[in-house]
Amino acid sequence: MHLHQPTASVTIGGICRTLSVGETDLGGVSAVLSVRAFGEAQLLALTLTNKSGENSPIIDDPCTLAVNFETAAAVSYHTLHGDSCGAESFLPKEFTVTEPYHEEPRDGRSSDTTGFPYFELDDGDGALCFGIGWTGQWYRELTPTDGGISLRIGLCDAHFYLQPGESVELPTVLVVAGNDMAAARRNLRETLREYLSPKAMLGEQFSMPISIQCFDRYFQKLDGSDGSLWWASEEGQIAMVDAAQKLDGIDTLWLDAAWFAEGFPNGVGNYRFAEGFPNGLKKVSDYAHAHGMRFVLWFEPERVHEGSDLYPQAEKLLSRNWDSENRLYDLGNEAAHAWLTQTLQNMIVENGIDVYRQDFNFNPLDYWRDNDEPDRRGIHEIKHVNGLYRLWDALLAQNPGLMIDNCSGGGRRLDLGLMQRSVSLWRSDTGCFPETEERRVNEWSTNQILTLSEYLPFHSCATWSYEAYAMRSTATQGLACNFDVLNPNFDFAAAKQAVAEVKRLAHYWDGDFYPLTEPTLREDVWCAYQLSLGEQGVVYAFRRKDCEEREKPLCLRAIDPAATYAVTITDEQYAQTHLRLPGSELASGLRVEIAQKRGSVVVEYEKE
Repeated sequence: MHLHQPTASVTIGGICRTLSVGETDLGGVSAVLSVRAFGEAQLLALTLTNKSGENSPIIDDPCTLAVNFETAAAVSYHTLHGDSCGAESFLPKEFTVTEPYHEEPRDGRSSDTTGFPYFELDDGDGALCFGIGWTGQWYRELTPTDGGISLRIGLCDAHFYLQPGESVELPTVLVVAGNDMAAARRNLRETLREYLSPKAMLGEQFSMPISIQCFDRYFQKLDGSDGSLWWASEEGQIAMVDAAQKLDGIDTLWLDAAWFAEGFPNGVGNYRFAEGFPNGLKKVSDYAHAHGMRFVLWFEPERVHEGSDLYPQAEKLLSRNWDSENRLYDLGNEAAHAWLTQTLQNMIVENGIDVYRQDFNFNPLDYWRDNDEPDRRGIHEIKHVNGLYRLWDALLAQNPGLMIDNCSGGGRRLDLGLMQRSVSLWRSDTGCFPETEERRVNEWSTNQILTLSEYLPFHSCATWSYEAYAMRSTATQGLACNFDVLNPNFDFAAAKQAVAEVKRLAHYWDGDFYPLTEPTLREDVWCAYQLSLGEQGVVYAFRRKDCEEREKPLCLRAIDPAATYAVTITDEQYAQTHLRLPGSELASGLRVEIAQKRGSVVVEYEKE
């Protein structure tokens, strides 16, 4: 399957127009379809500008990509479920396209439950992988045709005119080719890593945080009767830094929703500090920096809760009649945008923030639509999303070295528009809970790594336990350690050993990712994946709790069968076995043994 000449389409004044790369005059409206090339990848962007002195005709259904693929073969469609904070989060969704198919996310968040902004089309003669850059209600439609299949990617329910001089940027689309689906995904992941990510911006400065994260563990004890709220103070955060010094490899202090007046969620919309931080957070961040640690701080600027300082400022907010508790901060309002940009900039500078963490815990779609005029449907969404990108771009430009963490109740906004500007340190709110019989969060996390890692080079989540199985199930290049370090009985020696392994293996995540087993919710199977970095790599393997197989042959990828490899196998207790093995054995089926159920091993290899 091949994309030769990308085209877009816009219906303006009731007439559908096909747009080629370049600028097209649509009767006073300029439509610019631009293409940036990254090797074999193409990033398409569509901008509409009203250059006339009067309102434009109505614009309907603007599609950044509207193409027909000619193929006589069946076309298979592959994507993932969006994040739903549960077992189904990011599991695969795939089928052969035999009838019209429409997909969009839920309620305005770009990777929420019903939609995932990355997908592949494969006709057996090659594959195309697509990434959608729109932090709102995008859609894609597949329609079988007599000679193949048509694809449209655009903005849902768009029906608006542009005012004189008004310009809007619409969803972007990244297209990456490969000989097959797996190759197309690897090419997409490499394109994101090398060209469209914080790593591309920061270069050698970039690294995913391995952090001490204390919000969820302690915040659940809200009454403070056992002294648990002590951590939500200047002294408590300094104690967290001191605790982290006993865990080699922890490089970041992460303070979540506890620093602002009135707490979470009632205080969302306050930029005043809670009682425990009478001097702000500069003393905390200075202490972290003095001990070689970065500082992550949580914000939720797009939501404003009833009773907060911003709630009465209706001119900055969008409201809904049925929801009196929350309002949406209007990033399409220029005065509101300027105020928030400056407020956040001041917070970053004055409090020594290294990683700006932006969360978004509610659904914006109805707020946008309920405030649109009848002939301006979609305009609040467009202005908000464009404003969000401008906000982040301004913070990144004003703070060289700043990293942005993209969270939205977990991984509900993982589209390309945000991921080229940020990383996801909390890929799903499944990380908000320790493992139980009902919530098999370690297994869910291995599934998420198996699937998300084929698309996104940088994502992480939280572990509540330092046992090897839990750490390895969750860790990627980064990890949030939700350890009970303020408990006097905490075993720092055991935790230190576990964190050291995460740090030692982190560099492998810059390599190519290969799933070695299928993602599944079954508990009687093995799970395994591989990272290949030049002539070395690592395999993570897990024997789940009901699995009777003690051994599993794993066929490693990107191996030279004629070479010899030095192999180190580290078991669940961190005991190591060192071997020299022919590459032919690694490629044809390395037999990996895990002695216990619910156990894991790490296999490192390097070509001699």
